[in-house]
Amino acid sequence: MKKLLIIITFFFFAFSALGQSKKEIQAYEDAVILINNGKYKEAIPILRELIRENKNFVDASWTLSDLYKKMCNDEKRISTLLYIAKPSVARYHNTLNRLATAYHETCNYEKAIETYKLIPKSESTFYKRAVIGIKKCEEALELVANPVPFNFKNMGTAINTEFDDYWPSLTADESFFSTTIKLNQKQGESSVGKAIHEDIYLSKKINNVWAPTKNVGAAMNSIGNEGAQSITLDSRYMFFVACDRRVGLGGCDIYYSIREGDFWSPAINAGAPLNTRHWETYPTLSPTGDELYFASNRPGGKGKSDIWKCKVKILPSGKLEFSEPVNLSATINTPEDELSPFIHADNESLYFSSKGRKGLGGYDVFVTYKNGADWTEPQNIGYPINTCKDEIGFVVNANGDKAYFSSDGQEKNGRGRDIYELKMVEGNLRPRKSMKYATGKIVDAETNQPIQATIDVFSVKSNKLIFRSVSDKKTGDFIACVPEDEEYGVNASKKGYMFYSDNFEAKSQIKTKTPKKNGEVELETIEVGKKMTLNNIFFDFDKATLKKESNFELNQVVKFMKENPTVKIQLSGHTDYKGSNEYNLTLSNERAKAAYNYLVNHGVPKSRMTYKGYGKTQPIADNSTDAGRALNRRTEILIIAK
Repeated sequence: MKKLLIIITFFFFAFSALGQSKKEIQAYEDAVILINNGKYKEAIPILRELIRENKNFVDASWTLSDLYKKMCNDEKRISTLLYIAKPSVARYHNTLNRLATAYHETCNYEKAIETYKLIPKSESTFYKRAVIGIKKCEEALELVANPVPFNFKNMGTAINTEFDDYWPSLTADESFFSTTIKLNQKQGESSVGKAIHEDIYLSKKINNVWAPTKNVGAAMNSIGNEGAQSITLDSRYMFFVACDRRVGLGGCDIYYSIREGDFWSPAINAGAPLNTRHWETYPTLSPTGDELYFASNRPGGKGKSDIWKCKVKILPSGKLEFSEPVNLSATINTPEDELSPFIHADNESLYFSSKGRKGLGGYDVFVTYKNGADWTEPQNIGYPINTCKDEIGFVVNANGDKAYFSSDGQEKNGRGRDIYELKMVEGNLRPRKSMKYATGKIVDAETNQPIQATIDVFSVKSNKLIFRSVSDKKTGDFIACVPEDEEYGVNASKKGYMFYSDNFEAKSQIKTKTPKKNGEVELETIEVGKKMTLNNIFFDFDKATLKKESNFELNQVVKFMKENPTVKIQLSGHTDYKGSNEYNLTLSNERAKAAYNYLVNHGVPKSRMTYKGYGKTQPIADNSTDAGRALNRRTEILIIAK
């Protein structure tokens, strides 16, 4: 109570010096208390009466203007400031600064510049702000003068609610769409006395229509705040942020949940070193499953909130391990805030929001692309996608032709932030690559029961990993992202099982060579006498020289041997029927030896391997067709001990 009396006394002397009476000061204090108690409408007539009675009571005008801003009434916010923006009224230049800011924040850049220019150099503090404000407005006008094609639509009531909706996220097959909703907070209304909190919601597409979004439940949500979520491309993981939890390391930590059938596992704190006592948020997993991008204000960054990334390891159980994060790049991060990173399915295109670059005001969306070990200079995705308000949570579907984002600047609909769908036109703001998805199911070959296995998809051309995940523990289902119009290889592996190998062009389903069911991949337990074909081992024509395209698959064999340390194998070479018996035996033996040597050079003991060429003596397909001969030219692994 003593401290409150001191503050009131200070205000009395401050306002008295500016010509306010004790009665006016008391009325002003009453209005402030009403505002703090959430009684906005009751405070307005008190402040308006004070302003009418005494124009020089500028604090009352500023407070009323700020109140109108809270209530999202831009017109009255500005008119209140215009009423006192006169040289004859006290603290004129401060009011000009506030008025210019109001114009700037409501997209009236010309009026903002005009008002900023009224502030003289002699008012050094406000003049410095004016110089910065003018520059930002001029940059915004330049973007407005060069609009980008813009075809968007509101996502509608199935996705958007009467509250703030943000952080859209969707799967590669576009069957799931997740959002964060700020419950019980309506635009322009006070939050006092309301149970306002953020929860994660999920919608499923049924007959090509989004079903009404639903709360994901207690696995992730609580009475506290959960949000900034991202569902992975294969819908196997949901990353999200939760604040002030008992198990948390800081104010806001990154968590994840694993989907098993129709249910989500209890939330798992990602732990140190990913989480700290600082603020970690907006996580997004790379399609390769080995990197997590996120935003944080942890020490060591370039500005207030930076984008970071860390290495991720998917364990056989499906749980994840995270490495020490590194600041993403000085090319991307600025002294201001960067947040909501989104790495596209092509693993080369990164979208994020920033306040620290040439923009239109608030948070603007930018795009950057991988450039060797760094990134290209970020580009503003343009007006009218970006506005003077906040555009955040920009995500692009795997195909690259549609984007989704949250904004409070596209429409004045009285709901605050809504989520919008945007058609991505051809050009340099789209992802570098268009990606498709393939579906499959991993089962035990003997029992036909679903099993959880690791799926790796890689480019046959570049030999680089494209996608990695694990199949659903309960159903065996998986979705994999694949490059459009490109040949890719796929491996499925699990400790104690022979691994599966094949290669395809982009299809809607991954199919085995002789499938029992479309999209079903059968894994066999390791037994002596069993074989597995290495379908992604390639040699130069008519030679035993391994092509570099074989490295990924051979590395999988190295991994297989390390995971199963008692297994011994024979590497078997086979040819088609063309050529003499002697020639084919020699060629197949040399090719088997080449694979053997690669494994030895990568740490597999010689004592655990032999090699042998069988020439054309063991065909598995008709040698009279090109397709059959291609199948017969193969490298196999034969289990000789377990």
